[in-house]
Amino acid sequence: MKQGECAALAGAAACAAALGLAHYAAKIEPERLVLTRPRLAKRPPVKTVFFTDLHLGPMYPPAHLEQVVNAINAEQPELVLFGGDFFAHFLQDVHALPFSWIAAQLRRIRAPLGKFAVLGNHDVRQGARPFFELLFTEGGFTVLWDQIARPCPEIAVCGLAPYSGGEVMRQLPAGCWRVTLCHMPDKCRYLPLKASDLVLAGHSHAGQVRLPVITRMILPPGGKLYPYGLYRPQGRGAGQLFVSRGIGMSGVPFRFLAPPELVVLE
Repeated sequence: MKQGECAALAGAAACAAALGLAHYAAKIEPERLVLTRPRLAKRPPVKTVFFTDLHLGPMYPPAHLEQVVNAINAEQPELVLFGGDFFAHFLQDVHALPFSWIAAQLRRIRAPLGKFAVLGNHDVRQGARPFFELLFTEGGFTVLWDQIARPCPEIAVCGLAPYSGGEVMRQLPAGCWRVTLCHMPDKCRYLPLKASDLVLAGHSHAGQVRLPVITRMILPPGGKLYPYGLYRPQGRGAGQLFVSRGIGMSGVPFRFLAPPELVVLE
């Protein structure tokens, strides 16, 4: 085979591989909802499911919510927590969001001890906050805005507002499992983590496309220091942080080596 023919074949193979990867990242991986079970230093007394960052809109249509709800219910959790960014770009997408159907799907989530949610940065932009609160309240969730809830004597749930300084965490009671919902993980540098056993966050999507160098460049502000996984931002004397990859997409309609996930704590 001549050198020119070899080069042409190599080019064609490279093009085919690139197209295959693009198809996988756009069509296959975003549909691969997986379960993640982090190994916590202090485990919850009840089975808990955490989900975050749906970004409902053109890149992750509302119809996907049914699959997410089914996957949550299949785990039979006693407690369900949501970490924010339910919306993508509210004003652009509001005409395509079937609010009654979405609320009905949220109501289908079964959790005997309760369902709790906080807002993300996308949920307070463009006048989205009242719609988020109405949807989640109609869906049977308690929306926490710098507030603490006690679903049972063994558990305290603290929910932070998107740009909160976290002072409410100091009011978490001792002698129970204390979990804090904080949408942006990088805030854990200065939050009073000694008051909480675990902080659950999202926001970063693990970069959404996980590739050397590129991922660091595309991580969002507020999600650059702790992009994905289990951390101890303030050492062993303070609570752990778990950052989820989330479920939907933002920025680009791709996921690569960062499949959507539900987090199961048990």
